Amino acid sequence: MTRERVLARLLKLGRRAAEAASTAAFAAMFLLFIAGVVMRYAFGQPLQWSDELITVIFIWIVFLTEAFVISEREQITFDAFYDLMGPRARRIVSAIASLVIAGLFLVALPTIVDYVRFLYRERTSALQWRLDIVYACFAVYWAAVIVRALAKLVRLCRPDWRAHVAVAADQRANLLG
Repeated sequence: MTRERVLARLLKLGRRAAEAASTAAFAAMFLLFIAGVVMRYAFGQPLQWSDELITVIFIWIVFLTEAFVISEREQITFDAFYDLMGPRARRIVSAIASLVIAGLFLVALPTIVDYVRFLYRERTSALQWRLDIVYACFAVYWAAVIVRALAKLVRLCRPDWRAHVAVAADQRANLLG
């Protein structure tokens, strides 16, 4: 098995694991919400920590799912003009966009990491968790955006770049496509 196939297989397994983790986290949020409602209204003793835990889980789901599960085609974009361009123009626009995104996020990365590290001084109100741990997922998300943008730029520089800018007829924008 070639190195590329092994890497592709590992990425696919990683994506499935991230999907499973996201699904489990949503289920945990739902169960915590139900438990909080039952404890508050059925037993008259609200759980002080459930809302906070739901919020932390939600923050982690949003950033880690965006970083590792959602594909570029699943993003909400305004691509009517992109769809009308030819393959070479799409390649140029995609390469410039990837370079700009990677560059801007890379420039901001040290500040993001520094701020997340700074949050170690603060704690959540109910569970007393350190905020740097709570918001560490944001730094991971930020780094994943850089890696994904650079990976796209590399794909656009390879000989098979046309496959990465092709727009299928059923994926064209409805307005102009």
